[in-house]
Amino acid sequence: MALKFGVAFPFFYPDVKRPYGELLNECIEVAVRADELGYECIMLPEHHFTNYIANPSDLIFAARIAAVTKRIRILTGVLVLPYYHPLALAEDIALVDWMTEGRLDVGVARGAAKYEFDRLGIDWNQNRAMYEEALDILVKTWTTEDLEYRGRFWSFDSTTTLPRPYQKPHPPLWISGQSLEGVRAIAAKGANLLTSPNYGCFAPHGDVDITLGEFHKALAEYGQPKPNIGLLRRVYIAETEEEAERYVDYCFRHWTYYMSFFDADQRRRFHERVYVDAPVRGGAMTPAQVSLDLSNVYERYDDPIITTPEKAIRRLKHYESLGVTHVLMLTAFGVPHRDVLRSMELVAREVMPHFRDDAATERLVAAAGATRG
Repeated sequence: MALKFGVAFPFFYPDVKRPYGELLNECIEVAVRADELGYECIMLPEHHFTNYIANPSDLIFAARIAAVTKRIRILTGVLVLPYYHPLALAEDIALVDWMTEGRLDVGVARGAAKYEFDRLGIDWNQNRAMYEEALDILVKTWTTEDLEYRGRFWSFDSTTTLPRPYQKPHPPLWISGQSLEGVRAIAAKGANLLTSPNYGCFAPHGDVDITLGEFHKALAEYGQPKPNIGLLRRVYIAETEEEAERYVDYCFRHWTYYMSFFDADQRRRFHERVYVDAPVRGGAMTPAQVSLDLSNVYERYDDPIITTPEKAIRRLKHYESLGVTHVLMLTAFGVPHRDVLRSMELVAREVMPHFRDDAATERLVAAAGATRG
């Protein structure tokens, strides 16, 4: 299976005084161009109460994107299951599945932002158990009429959710996991995997290899067929190395927002992350103080991929050899909007054809060429 390409929306909102509608319009334009350029999917993040990711509803925005696109699939990345009553969420997902006419994929997780759990009044220490029970209810309610359930967190009498999903038996499910323990648990379910191992960005070489090696090993142990694997990478592609390197600082600044959720002194590979109560005032986060060597980023780190098309192809071919089926490219990490579109178009024209069959290649080159004209 050839590697497929997706666009990841960051909903990064560093200037909270900027009209929010401008951010929405940029995201919509990215979706439209991704659809035109032949990207496979769009991944939408969902978070609350901070400007690192200022999108409180994946499903609402998925419906909006569906109205302006024709063929691209829309992936929630991710719905944090402990935040929702699973019966209500099952109906919301089914509704959006109909509104997208079956273009919806559903990414879920137990949650990775203690700050949000605390503000919502949900016990952070119960997030894994709540997630497991909610996922069980979701799948059962989509596949069972008049479901009666008695659980630890949710119990209800005979209930049938309406509408039933457009896709049968339900939209494709993806589960997010970053740790070795997490990906093994996902393999046991035989579910599609979403990952960006450890702390993701500015990650050393080898993290993806180790993580996916453990995932494939667990699939074999549990007798599960190979599912899809989606890998999130921060990507900016330019025609020259010198031009690409102009965007490293943007990426680093974006990452310092993410790192403010964690205890930097406890940051170690393949260990459980230590969460802290992120400093937030007026919705604006205080970026973490992290020092990194930002020279020669392509050779030094596996992520980000800020480089030329030729070097990007080399890195992506390696991911493909590890079993990655979807690379989810996050480019709008504070980069000027016009430059986000320019990188997307260059990827479509110079990178994606190396991972497609002949017919798809012709369509992609034609679409990218029309942009240049």
